[in-house]
Amino acid sequence: MIIKINGTRYELARPEIETLMQGVEPETVRRYFISINGRNYPIKQVFAVAVGLPVASFATGYAFNVLRRLGFEIIDAQAGDRHE
Repeated sequence: MIIKINGTRYELARPEIETLMQGVEPETVRRYFISINGRNYPIKQVFAVAVGLPVASFATGYAFNVLRRLGFEIIDAQAGDRHE
């Protein structure tokens, strides 16, 4: 999938994101998370690692939509809802 953030183009794919997250220590989950390799990561952390930008560079909703379109199941830690 090709996306643009602030005019810069990024190509993302689920297998590459899963590989990038290997060995990355999960940050504290506040609301939305993804389980990758048996570990729960906040979606903004996953997206930041995938594009190489600080988490302040994009909105949670944008990360949520892109990661869901890539096939990740996003879980709402507060409500227990699952978004596929």
